[in-house]
Amino acid sequence: MDTQTLRDAMPDRIRAERLVLRAPGRADIPAIAALANNAKIHAMTTLPYPYDQKDAQAFVESFARSETEHAYAIVLPGDALIGMVGLHLYPDADPEIGYWLGEPYWGRGYGTEAVGALIEAARATGHCAMLRAKARSENAASRAILEKLDFRIVGEAVSGCGSHKDVPVATYELPLRVGPA
Repeated sequence: MDTQTLRDAMPDRIRAERLVLRAPGRADIPAIAALANNAKIHAMTTLPYPYDQKDAQAFVESFARSETEHAYAIVLPGDALIGMVGLHLYPDADPEIGYWLGEPYWGRGYGTEAVGALIEAARATGHCAMLRAKARSENAASRAILEKLDFRIVGEAVSGCGSHKDVPVATYELPLRVGPA
């Protein structure tokens, strides 16, 4: 897969019913740090803990829109940041969706709405035939989001690397119809 073509085709802003997805910027650093500095989020994601302003600054300035990432801030009307969603883009691999929401916004359907909007934007580019996602096996909420959006589990394995080495992880796939029907 040509990740540069997909990245270039992705919109700058994605509108959903209650949310807007947009590029994270320097003004978002305090909100990202405040929301991501949460042991419960760390326990279910690859985000470090503690998570401080320097982590948020590095994310915004170096990683959010890099060669291997295409991240969007999830914002409510009025531009209140509530989390992040994006695509991990690696050469010769299908894009992988990643996301997290600040704890005050859990259980309101925002995760499903944000991930669903990103799926539709990727589909609309015509440059993506398959999306992948991973969730810790014990993360019922994240797995429910993926399953509501028609991702199908393709396996479970113990993570071999990263901050959650030796943790069971479920892998999902979502084929996207591209081209004419």
